[in-house]
Amino acid sequence: MRYTIAFLFILVLFTNCESRKTSKETAVQDLPKSPKETVEAYLAAVNRFDFKTAKEFVILNPKNLATLEDLKKMEKSIPDDQKSRFLNKEKDAVYYEKEITDSTARIFVTPNQDIVLPIEFNLKKVNEKWLIESVISH
Repeated sequence: MRYTIAFLFILVLFTNCESRKTSKETAVQDLPKSPKETVEAYLAAVNRFDFKTAKEFVILNPKNLATLEDLKKMEKSIPDDQKSRFLNKEKDAVYYEKEITDSTARIFVTPNQDIVLPIEFNLKKVNEKWLIESVISH
């Protein structure tokens, strides 16, 4: 009887460990895997005014932090009934992968066909994750 209880305890322990691993693997699968997916996820977060999530896709340098602060200020000036027009705008954008190496990438995004001035995203691979190093509006 003692061995049965010990066996069940160890079985439950391993089952719990496996469950955590599975949820961790699921979280890793949700991360953007390419520079383009990183830019799309960043733009989706910004368009939803979710700056906490957007911050996860940038390298935390003074320029990127200032950009996010400017976007937060801009959000406050937009009336609530106008905010919905920003939703899903990243899906209408045109993405052009200019240069991609093992550790750096340049992605140009044109928000829609009406706007011809592209936005340049320079990305860098940090700890196997693509992060936005800088954003340049042309």
